[in-house]
Amino acid sequence: MEVINAIWEKRNIEVDAYEIRLSCSDCLRPCDVFSELRKDKYKKSYVTIKVPVNHIDLLHQLEDFGFRFMEMQFHVAKNLLHYKAPDKISSLKMDIKQKEIAKTISEWKDVTNLIDEDMFHTDRIYVDPKLKFGTSCKRYKNWMMDLVGKPDYHLFLYYDDKTPIGFGLVCFDNLNKKVYVVLEGIFTKYQHMGYGSKMFDVALTSYAQKGFESLETCISSNNFPIIKIDLLFGYSIIDEVYVLRNYA
Repeated sequence: MEVINAIWEKRNIEVDAYEIRLSCSDCLRPCDVFSELRKDKYKKSYVTIKVPVNHIDLLHQLEDFGFRFMEMQFHVAKNLLHYKAPDKISSLKMDIKQKEIAKTISEWKDVTNLIDEDMFHTDRIYVDPKLKFGTSCKRYKNWMMDLVGKPDYHLFLYYDDKTPIGFGLVCFDNLNKKVYVVLEGIFTKYQHMGYGSKMFDVALTSYAQKGFESLETCISSNNFPIIKIDLLFGYSIIDEVYVLRNYA
């Protein structure tokens, strides 16, 4: 059992926050799990717990305890060796360009200013009825600004002509030739216009050209459009968990 005191979340949610990650062996010892959850520190906190799939019995016990199911989280991967766009994508008549943003507070701030409250409308923070509207937007902006200047993290803006239509924040693992996608999306005004697939292609092409051999990220079961795009591009699911939260 891994317990993370998410001290960075208090500025977003305005209460103490914890994330608990269970292993399969933890799920076979529910008494230990609930002994941990009964500790006083959790009583007025926002608690997220991640449970390996197939442990439905424990999921139901957690719901009886007060937790609520929020999403399934998929850990997915994509092989970038010899990357080629799907035929359906290569025929799109869009000229999307990628530009890396300089690692300065002011430049990154300009990108976060393009994110509004409805951009990420499928994530578990946005859909949580217990949280204030705008919490998700605030959380993502703070998260991004925490990574300014960190050498392995790179922020890209994507343009249609001179108009910024989306962004991607990634971590480059040069040693293992792997890209970790931290956060990406199409700005609200340009959603549902077909930009997502083409932005994916431009991004994957650039990573492959840089010599990266694979990509990994996590997606929510609430985000059906991204799931469809990932399937189109041949992503593979390598892990999945149930995600629940408890907040009095």
